[in-house]
Amino acid sequence: MSKIKELFFKEAFLENRMILKSDVLRFLEYLNSGGDEGTQFDAKDIGKILNHNQLVALDKVKTELGKHLSAFANTTGGLIALGIREERDEELLAQNKNLLKFSINSYEIEKLNLQHILRAISTAVEPKIDFSIDLVKMEEDSGQQGKGRGVLLIFVEQGLTPPYQVVYNRSYYFRHGESSFPAPHSLVSALFSYRRSPTLHLNLIKYGNPSHYRLLISNKGRAPALHAHIIINIYPRLMKGEKLLLNYQQIKNSTDGLWSVKCLLGSHKNNSMKFRFRALPGEIILPEVNEVLFDFPAVHLGQEIKLTADLYCEGFADHQEFTLSL
Repeated sequence: MSKIKELFFKEAFLENRMILKSDVLRFLEYLNSGGDEGTQFDAKDIGKILNHNQLVALDKVKTELGKHLSAFANTTGGLIALGIREERDEELLAQNKNLLKFSINSYEIEKLNLQHILRAISTAVEPKIDFSIDLVKMEEDSGQQGKGRGVLLIFVEQGLTPPYQVVYNRSYYFRHGESSFPAPHSLVSALFSYRRSPTLHLNLIKYGNPSHYRLLISNKGRAPALHAHIIINIYPRLMKGEKLLLNYQQIKNSTDGLWSVKCLLGSHKNNSMKFRFRALPGEIILPEVNEVLFDFPAVHLGQEIKLTADLYCEGFADHQEFTLSL
């Protein structure tokens, strides 16, 4: 879901459809009537990234657009429009009242390889940015199917792991006003310190009568936890006589279908039990969200019970230990 697309093309976003020529023309009319494009919009003349054969030059995508990709990802996100020309000569605009500040300068769609453009954008900045593109046809070629002229809209989301660096010149950029500027060292340092990352944490609470323990997992970081993987070890096994008081089926029933669970019982000699949790594809743990992992009875075994946990997700790893007083 693109917050930037919602900002500039709300109607298309809410209707969950592709952006149309009429949407672009309305947006252009808004800009030319004095609408505030602010720090989140940049118009680019397509001519700046064409080579001598009038084909899109991938190296120019990285050099001409790299600083704007970096700047938008490092601030609040933004839209780069290829095929919209911006007249920056304020004196000329003042002298000619019929001259529009923003106008369409579309390009031949057949000369654009979207896969190559996507690859160029995705490799222009490190770490990888979150972006999407819409190709909007503005003029039809009545004689040949698939041809015509259009504009390319590049929606860049605010990054979760700033700062973002342009690969070709190893520089960082930020957005100020209507332009992208090299970021000073102090800002780069601040962005590193505020880099968003997930932080998984387990909480163990005791409740109820008869007493039970509840193990909860939370994300105390500033970014969603992706590909979460948790290994729980309990020693000794939770048993009453020959009966296991905690087993695979009990845990599986408590996960609400969010986790793939595997149970491993240690040998009789080491008297332990292990449970492995893997988040199902597409499942994430959002910041400041508590989720129940599983419950188990608080039984008295005549000795302390140790529970250890190894927690992993993309960009994070940690180990926690608990001693259960029963």
